Amino acid sequence: MDGVEPVLYPLLRKDLIAQGPRYVVQIGDKVIDYNEDFRLFLATRNPSPIIPPDAASVVTEVNFTTTRAGLRGQVPELKWTLNRNTKTP
Repeated sequence: MDGVEPVLYPLLRKDLIAQGPRYVVQIGDKVIDYNEDFRLFLATRNPSPIIPPDAASVVTEVNFTTTRAGLRGQVPELKWTLNRNTKTP
């Protein structure tokens, strides 16, 4: 992901249009049914993606970067958890 395509902004902002009992969203020149359970996940290998200000206000950025030091710090905790869960009373 190198940015957010402007065509997705109506979806990200949830610019929904009521049509009877259902909601639709306009993506480009098409009108598409909207499902309340819909979730959009955008992923990138770029450690510091550039998110335009107009998109940053409607998206949540989560950094899932993993480092060797972080993994080393988790290993002792995992061992302790495994040992605690496998001991019989």
